[in-house]
Amino acid sequence: MPHFKQFQRKAKEENINSQTLLATDYLNHFNEVHMLMDMLPSMPDCMEDIREWAPISYQDHFRNSVFAAKDLAIEAYEHSPAEYRLPFEQTVAKMDDLVLHTIAQAEEQVARDDESALQRLIESYTPLMIALIEKCGGIINGEKHMTHQDSIDQYFDDDEDKLDGEDLDQDAIDDLFG
Repeated sequence: MPHFKQFQRKAKEENINSQTLLATDYLNHFNEVHMLMDMLPSMPDCMEDIREWAPISYQDHFRNSVFAAKDLAIEAYEHSPAEYRLPFEQTVAKMDDLVLHTIAQAEEQVARDDESALQRLIESYTPLMIALIEKCGGIINGEKHMTHQDSIDQYFDDDEDKLDGEDLDQDAIDDLFG
């Protein structure tokens, strides 16, 4: 616990949440690929940049970043309370899986030049990724009860009537959580 208190004091001076010892800068790794995915249906050339995306650990992200407090972010991560770090890691794994699965499917659609299938894929991907990014941001910022939890849950509910007519790709959801 003494280390945690030391890191809390240091984090208050930086862009690191002093409660969770996590930094939202890590979400840039996902926000960048998410932005490219959203542009993909109208700009298939983005596929080249999207292919370069790969999962990266929190610590490696900061090792390779220009984040001012990157050394503190790396060191503090090990002292992040499990009540935040574990759900954070689980959510990151879900985001990694969703992005990788979507990239694989998008490559197929782009190769087939199937614009409508690509559009449907991205329309299925987008609300899922937004919900996961929001959930991860909430965890990083110390929210124990996510304000958007009901909207996140609706995307993953087995009762398709509760999806408000959104056409989600159930195979992608099953692959993500199966």
